Amino acid sequence: MKRILALTLVAALAITACGDGDATPTTTLPARAVVAEFSTADGTFKVLLTGDAADTARDAFTNGTQPGIPNGRILPGDGGVNAPHEWHLEDVEFAEVTIEVCDGTAAYVDGVGYDAWVASQGERYCPWSAELIGLEG
Repeated sequence: MKRILALTLVAALAITACGDGDATPTTTLPARAVVAEFSTADGTFKVLLTGDAADTARDAFTNGTQPGIPNGRILPGDGGVNAPHEWHLEDVEFAEVTIEVCDGTAAYVDGVGYDAWVASQGERYCPWSAELIGLEG
């Protein structure tokens, strides 16, 4: 029994010495992708942008301008980037104008919830007041 306890302690020390339990996991983004953070009147949200949308956001952020209205397909879950929200956007494009039915703030979407949003507003989210405030990647 003493031998098993000693071996367990040695193994625990070896694991502790070899690993950093406080290390932050890293997420690898797809090529040319960025995580864009947008602010609305009452909250922020994040979107994984790829392809032309990522390039547009990157150029606008670098130039101190806005890329336009983010217009994307709203889906359940945070999508890996939009925590603590229980929704996320995919297939985002930037528009100069959009229909009003997909407009809303981040807190409004949170308040009604994903299912109610889709039932009343449809499968798109295009917040007119969204301003690009940060980029990661």
